[in-house]
Amino acid sequence: MSSPRRHLGAGAALSVAAQGGPLLAGAVLSIVLAHTIGPSGNGRYVLLLTLVGLTSMMVSLGLHAGITYEVSRRRWSVGRAFRTSYAVAFLLGLLGILGGFAFYVLTRHTIFGGIPAWVALLALASLPATLAYEFGATILLARERYEQWSSLLLVHAATLMLIGAGLTIPYGLSGAVVGIPASAVIGALLGVKLLSAESRVDTTADGGESLSRAVRFGLQSWGANLLQQVNYRFDVLILGGFATASAVGVYSVALTLTSVAWVLPQALQTVVFPRTANLDEAALSGEVTDVDSDESVARAIRHGVLLTVPSGLVVAFLLLVGVPLLYGHEFHETVPLGFVLLPGVLLLGISKVVGSVITGRGRPRYALYAAAISAPLTLALYFALIPLFDEWGAAIGSSLSYAGGAVLGLVFFRRATTIGLRRAFLPTRDDVSDYRTAALLARERFARSR
Repeated sequence: MSSPRRHLGAGAALSVAAQGGPLLAGAVLSIVLAHTIGPSGNGRYVLLLTLVGLTSMMVSLGLHAGITYEVSRRRWSVGRAFRTSYAVAFLLGLLGILGGFAFYVLTRHTIFGGIPAWVALLALASLPATLAYEFGATILLARERYEQWSSLLLVHAATLMLIGAGLTIPYGLSGAVVGIPASAVIGALLGVKLLSAESRVDTTADGGESLSRAVRFGLQSWGANLLQQVNYRFDVLILGGFATASAVGVYSVALTLTSVAWVLPQALQTVVFPRTANLDEAALSGEVTDVDSDESVARAIRHGVLLTVPSGLVVAFLLLVGVPLLYGHEFHETVPLGFVLLPGVLLLGISKVVGSVITGRGRPRYALYAAAISAPLTLALYFALIPLFDEWGAAIGSSLSYAGGAVLGLVFFRRATTIGLRRAFLPTRDDVSDYRTAALLARERFARSR
């Protein structure tokens, strides 16, 4: 029998901090950039972050999902997963530096115009450490070590903010970029410390060929994730090719603020994926029933639906109050752009939780199918709208793309499970009362700690 499972609510609560911390750090950094190097400098920084993020995704081979799946099913020990993933991260990271810089060279007069080659190379140099830190985080999450996992993400985000913001003031864009590799290295080193401690208490026996199984599983998710980047990242790159860096900077702030709506659903998604995989394995072994497994994931999706309400209200407040107060008149267009993005963002938040259930049930190919359908349609929207309407075309195209992805996720959810739509998407009174119960428990725990 496996070890007792952590309370999913505790994991989700810590995940909120882990997901919200990087967003807060990114927002603080963007405010500093806005007031020191303006919308154009902010736009160039976002383009470099996008280049690093896309390159990391391309060379990762989907191992984030594969590692999580294998470790959460107790088929790969922490020590071996840790050592193997860090070695693989170094090799894949070097490949990413070469490939990412080649793309920069090809587009340095269009998308990356005004960005020196050495600055782009400095950002890309973070890739080996970035992959190592991310792989380490997935191992901790798969083991339900929520505290260690969240601390790793928060330290990485805090380092990116402090170094980036601190060096932006005297050195401009190049100073901000220093924070990218610095935060990656510190994250990777902290991962070594946390995983070394976890490996000493892990009793998992390797099932053999764990890396090959992780790669086979991950490649299916990898294809889906690559295609999904068309929805998540290509709007910025295509906008950078057709519009000014200032337009990219204004639009990127709208993206940052509306992505706050993903904090709560994504926190739930993050912990639901390994839990779904673990419960599916337990159902196969007879440790739990299929009914119990289904109810657990259905309840998680219903909470994802409920969380769209506070998420939408928070984003609306940030757009109406935060932008004028913190960014100034140069970013006035960010407010309506954000409200164009918001409906699609909220629908995609629910879809993220649904997707984690589908993948956790061992059906990553469905995410690949959905992405293969949505990616060409999204590209068509971007190339039709962005050349004509610049940042407005990017916002409209992205919102429609997010909504379409949510519909496709619903279709494949029906194929991956036998859970009825009403059961999965219509919140109950008990679901609402969960929050009151959680608040009471938190208050009691705080009182005891005092």
